[in-house]
Amino acid sequence: MLRQVPRHPKKTSVAEIAASLGRQGYTVSRRSLERDLLKLAEVFPLRFDENKPRGWSFAAETQVADLPAMDVHTALAFRMAADHLLPLLPEATRAYLEPHFSRARAVLDTAHSNVLHGWPDKVRVLPVGLTLVPPVINDEVLERVQSGLLSERVLKIEYCKRGEAASRSYVVHPQGLVWRGAMGYLLGTLFDYTDLIQMALHRMESVEVLVEPRRALADFSLDAQIAAGEFDFLLGPEPLQLVVAMADYAAVKLRETPLAVDQAILDLPDGRVQFGAKVTNTVQLRSWLHSFGHNVEVLAPDSLRRESAQSAEELAKRNVPMP
Repeated sequence: MLRQVPRHPKKTSVAEIAASLGRQGYTVSRRSLERDLLKLAEVFPLRFDENKPRGWSFAAETQVADLPAMDVHTALAFRMAADHLLPLLPEATRAYLEPHFSRARAVLDTAHSNVLHGWPDKVRVLPVGLTLVPPVINDEVLERVQSGLLSERVLKIEYCKRGEAASRSYVVHPQGLVWRGAMGYLLGTLFDYTDLIQMALHRMESVEVLVEPRRALADFSLDAQIAAGEFDFLLGPEPLQLVVAMADYAAVKLRETPLAVDQAILDLPDGRVQFGAKVTNTVQLRSWLHSFGHNVEVLAPDSLRRESAQSAEELAKRNVPMP
């Protein structure tokens, strides 16, 4: 019965509790429930709200009472979720789960004899590539973006584009939210257009959730957008048949973590290693190639080879020693 009672400001009626228990196979009268709730209110922080609609709730500050008690394995799962998943959860869900997170921390703090007690101090998740200081994202902006996306309503966003000094107002139909490391991007359409655009959360100055329902795009798939390279800054719709030659020591990582499932490897007579794979044509690809410096040579396609050679020439000109 206690599991049916929500935390304030939500509340539930005796009739709703009786119906829920009935669906679980427990037949009990409303009068009996009322008597039991009154008795339990002497032990638990239960409150009855006389304002219509009348109902019962736990006090908002109530710590989670585990029925049955939270075990160490469950506590560890909640603790790791709190450390790594919070940005992905809507604000309402985060607030709802906070008592469970607090309870999980308490369980682990007192479970000194259990080997899982120290697990959170033994593992870390690091970003791939150079670690940057994350941008500042306004908490209210994030909460309203999540709220509009969850309720499928139009957003009015004050947004400052990259390179511009002043913000402008946009009417946005939200379609999805993607996190890449510490960077959050809202995917949506503007005004009456159907073209998908990305808006960085840290460039949003304010967000208003409107009552108007958002316009959903037909056949929209967030996974398909990601797979197409939209978040790697796509430069062309067609994939590239990439062929590169690399110093053997620089190619170790590609042997262990292939560039693509169709990756082909060939040892060259000069001691280098040739890699071939079909890849998406993105800015991310170029950044990856440039990170190897002179240890990588683009062999194909010709357009990317010329682009790589031109980039090297321009860099060499800038590095001419000063007289």
